[in-house]
Amino acid sequence: MKVKKRLKTLIPTLRERERYIAFQIISENPISYIDLEKNLWDVMEEFLGEYGLSKTSLWLIKNLYDSKNQMGIVKCNHKSLTQVLACLGLISRLGESRVVFKILKISGTIKGLRVNLFKGKN
Repeated sequence: MKVKKRLKTLIPTLRERERYIAFQIISENPISYIDLEKNLWDVMEEFLGEYGLSKTSLWLIKNLYDSKNQMGIVKCNHKSLTQVLACLGLISRLGESRVVFKILKISGTIKGLRVNLFKGKN
């Protein structure tokens, strides 16, 4: 009988530290998640290249994108935070509409973002 071995998880000192960036899109027309995701990856790849993009560990969190208020959260590692912020500032068009990204808060946890952003919404 063969026993399957589980892969060991990385100890906390070897893991990447993450940063979560809460943003709001100010635009002429409503922006869908699909347009946002496609254009974000295109701009990041054009600005940083494939290697630089892979170093950022960028991830747009789908279930936290609010299309009504056009608010969302992007995850990256702590070393590439300034590069991701620069790329968000470079995006001027999503589809046919002109846009501006407004950075609301940067945090090390999603919980920290939710507490501060949605404090007065209830």
